[in-house]
Amino acid sequence: MKTHNQTSSRPLSGKLIAFSALGAYFAVLCVGVLLNLTKGSVLETDFVVNLHPVTYAVAWVVLAAILVVYGSISASFVYGFAWLASVAYGLAASVSGESYYLTFALCGLVAVMTHACGRALREVSSVKTPAKKKDLTPLGGKIAVGALCLVGGGVTLFLLLSSYLTFTTSPSTSTGVYIQLMESLKGFSFDTTLEFGESVSHLAAHISPIFLLYLPFYALIPSPVTVMVLQTVAVFSAVVPLWLICRKKGLSPALSAVVCGLLCLYPAVWGGAAGSFHEYALLLPLLLWLLWSLEDHRKVLPWVFALLILCVRETCAIHLLAVGLYRALSVKGGESPSKERGKGLLLMGISLAYFIMAMAVLTHLGKGTLITRFDNITGIFGTNFPTLLREIFYNPAIAVYEMLAESKLHYLLCLILPLGLIPVLTKKKAGLAFLLPLLTLNLLSDFPYHFSLDFPYSFGVAAFALYLTADALAELSARADKALTIKRLVTLAVCFTVLLGGFRLAGYGLFTEYAFTGHEEVSAMTELLAVVEDGATVSASGRLVPSLAGREEVYYLRQGQMTEYVVLDLREEWITEADKKYDEKYYTDKGYTVVKRCVDVGVVLKKG
Repeated sequence: MKTHNQTSSRPLSGKLIAFSALGAYFAVLCVGVLLNLTKGSVLETDFVVNLHPVTYAVAWVVLAAILVVYGSISASFVYGFAWLASVAYGLAASVSGESYYLTFALCGLVAVMTHACGRALREVSSVKTPAKKKDLTPLGGKIAVGALCLVGGGVTLFLLLSSYLTFTTSPSTSTGVYIQLMESLKGFSFDTTLEFGESVSHLAAHISPIFLLYLPFYALIPSPVTVMVLQTVAVFSAVVPLWLICRKKGLSPALSAVVCGLLCLYPAVWGGAAGSFHEYALLLPLLLWLLWSLEDHRKVLPWVFALLILCVRETCAIHLLAVGLYRALSVKGGESPSKERGKGLLLMGISLAYFIMAMAVLTHLGKGTLITRFDNITGIFGTNFPTLLREIFYNPAIAVYEMLAESKLHYLLCLILPLGLIPVLTKKKAGLAFLLPLLTLNLLSDFPYHFSLDFPYSFGVAAFALYLTADALAELSARADKALTIKRLVTLAVCFTVLLGGFRLAGYGLFTEYAFTGHEEVSAMTELLAVVEDGATVSASGRLVPSLAGREEVYYLRQGQMTEYVVLDLREEWITEADKKYDEKYYTDKGYTVVKRCVDVGVVLKKG
């Protein structure tokens, strides 16, 4: 008969880990909602985003998970760790001024939920390799991936379209600029007014001819909804090359379906696609298609996809450089290793030459290279590319310091944790090449959108992370004694993807509540915008610009243009600080008169 100590020392199963983590997560969310109800609010975005107990819950689950993966520790240790972490957090939080009783109650509930879930679902994991169960068929895997695509794509499209149709789009310039650009492309022009406050070709800012791929569809149905649907389809079509990559590497249909499912639920994917209409969204499928075509030793396709990647934006040459470097370093054997290595070197040469040429063209013939996004490095020495390179070379400590900022470390955690740390397990040192765009574009800059999961600049990094996930699992699958490790890693990856994905989705609480309940305000705003004549020049508050962008001249209020019409957003929860400076009196003093007003919603003014 087994003693209690013998029982408690048995290793943890994947199911126990998953339900323990999910139990902790849902406990935190439930208590968080209850606390918000006592404040008279259903869900406060700031509360969800900054909820310290959630951070605490994620932290101890991650630590315990790492120990489980690398050392099959006992269940009793994890239970004790959960309780001790709860008490430690409660003490620290109370000392720092947090609510003493609420903090301890919340932490205690998390620990109890974890303990209860763990004990209820506890299983004994045999050290021996379990009998091989019947795997998914390739067709079953494809059906599963298709279902997950519909879920992830449906949620993403709902968030993207709702933000546009309810006039709550991100106040960043991207969506408005690119909607106006699509309208200009119908006349075979790249001119926009939103980008620089004057009519200038978009190619003066970014070399992005990739938008021409959308043009036939937009010409057929000229609506911003068209391109938003196309963007969502393009992003989630990336499961096709990822599935082919997984199968090429020898992963089973079940594991291939899991990796593709991670793409569908990955916060960096759906968050970036829902955040803005942007050309970077096409980078995810194009990079995966390029990596597959290289894996499959195709002759022409790699160069087609390389060309399309360079057409996305000039900075995408850095992603192409990383792929070339990886290919050159990773090819070890095969039929013609020198030829494959030559492909990698040629990709590197093409990307470097294109990047240098593009920087020179934009600097001397365009409006610059947006190098101001690296002012944190160049400082007082001027904002040009040579200065940036010089400062990094002479003072690399500045670059390291900027990359280790708290917000960027949080960004890194949100990138790597949903994949269960699997990408870092690959034994191919060539995978370090994929760090190049992450370090230079995402972490080095102080431009907040570069290290935000709610903006498309993470698509390149996401493609590489998913590729390395498939690579690491393929290496582990080749060893029969790693079956249990694979099961645990996959369990952690799925668990963390759902955990952090749900956590980030909860941050959309205020937005989704407005989408369902703000019908009267939306109808009133629709009537207001209908007053603005077609073809008339107009300046508008940031969140209203995308709905007015399908015209030749439209501006943001902050650009200071005295246009025929001015539309002011008066909705307190959506108006930005930049727009508040330009109130009604500012324009009436300049000769504008009110054409239509809706109290607490908006006002339309006309000059003269």
